[in-house]
Amino acid sequence: MRIAFLVTHLLGTGHLARTAQIADAFTAAGHEALVISGGMPAPLAAPKMSILQQVEPIRSDIAFSALLDGSGKIAGDTLLAGRIDAITTGIHTFAPDVLVTELFPFGRRKLAPEFEAAIAAARGAMIFSSIRDILQAPRKAGRKAEAEARLARQYHGILFHGDTALVDLDESWSLPTDLRSLVKETGYIADCKNQNDDGVDGQGDILVAAGGGSVGDALFRISVEAARLMPGFRWRLLVGGADHEARIAALGALPPNTLAERVRPDFRALLTRCRVAVLQCGYNTAMDVAVTGARAVFCPFEGIGETEQLHRARAMADRYRCGLVREGDLTAQSLATAVDTASQTIRPDYSALRLDGASRSVRIVETALKAAP
Repeated sequence: MRIAFLVTHLLGTGHLARTAQIADAFTAAGHEALVISGGMPAPLAAPKMSILQQVEPIRSDIAFSALLDGSGKIAGDTLLAGRIDAITTGIHTFAPDVLVTELFPFGRRKLAPEFEAAIAAARGAMIFSSIRDILQAPRKAGRKAEAEARLARQYHGILFHGDTALVDLDESWSLPTDLRSLVKETGYIADCKNQNDDGVDGQGDILVAAGGGSVGDALFRISVEAARLMPGFRWRLLVGGADHEARIAALGALPPNTLAERVRPDFRALLTRCRVAVLQCGYNTAMDVAVTGARAVFCPFEGIGETEQLHRARAMADRYRCGLVREGDLTAQSLATAVDTASQTIRPDYSALRLDGASRSVRIVETALKAAP
C-alpha cells in the first residue's frame, strides 16, 4: 500500500506529531508512507521512518484569523499557489492508494483549496479524514453542513483517534445518521515504547512544558512566580520553539529553585521521573501523561473561543483526578495550590485507556482497501 498524509499544523506541533506517528506505523507494517507537511518545520515532531515532504510553511496568529508566512507576514496568493503546486506534484509523483487529510474537512477550512487539489491529484485513491478525540465546532452557520457534504461526497472513512470511554465524538461534533458509519474508532495515538531509562535527571521536579509555540509564555511566567511560593520544590521549565533562547531570557532572573532550558528529546523520561507535571492539554501532551503515568496539573489553552483543550482537561480531571486550572483563574497562588495538592496524590492508573491507535489505524485502512471494489 502507498499511503499519503496531508497535514498543516498552524500553532503547536500536535497535528504533525500525531500524523507522523501514524505514518511511521504504516511504514513499520511494510507499507510506503509519505507525509506532506505544510506547517513550520518541527524536527522533533516529524516522522522518523516515513518520507517527509516539507512545502513552503505557513502558521497562524493566536486567534486563527490569518495565515502567516515564516516571517510572520500575511501569506500571499503567490505563496499559497506555490503550496498547491508542490502538494499536487508530490501526490502525483507518489501515486497513493490512500490519501489521509489531517483534520480536514472538520477544520482547516482556510486551506480547503489545498485539500481539494490533493484529493483530485490522488486520482481515485481511497480518502480518509484523520481527526483527534475533540473537534472545534464551527463558529459560523452553515460550516458544519458544508464539511459534512464534503464527507458524503469525497470520503471513504473517518479515523477517529480517541476512546469513547474518555471522550465521545458526539460531545464535540454530532454527525448525521447517514455519515456515522464512516467513523472508525482507533483509540488514542500514543507512543507506548518502553522508556528503558534509568536516569535520575529531573527526579522529583515540578516539570513545566507548553509545546513549541508562544501561547505557553504566560504559563512559564506564572510558573516562575509559583516557584517562589514553593521553595521546597525544584521547578524545571522546558521552553520550545526556534526562539527558545529569547523566550527564556524574557523570564528574567529565576529563583534558586528554578531551571529553564530548551525542550529536550527525553521529555517523556522527565515526565516519568517528575513529581508533578504542569502542562497545557493538547492531544499529544495528554497522551504523554497517560503513557508515563505522571501526576498532572493541566492549564489548558483556551484562546479566543477555543474549547478543545479545556474539554480534554475536564475529562482527564473527572476520570483520573488530574489537576485543572483554567486560563482565567491562573495565578501564581492558584497554580502553587494545585501543584501542592497533586503532589500529595497517588499516581493515576491510566491503563484502561486505549493507546494503540496507530497500529489500529493500519489495520482499519488495510481492511478497507482490501474490501474496496
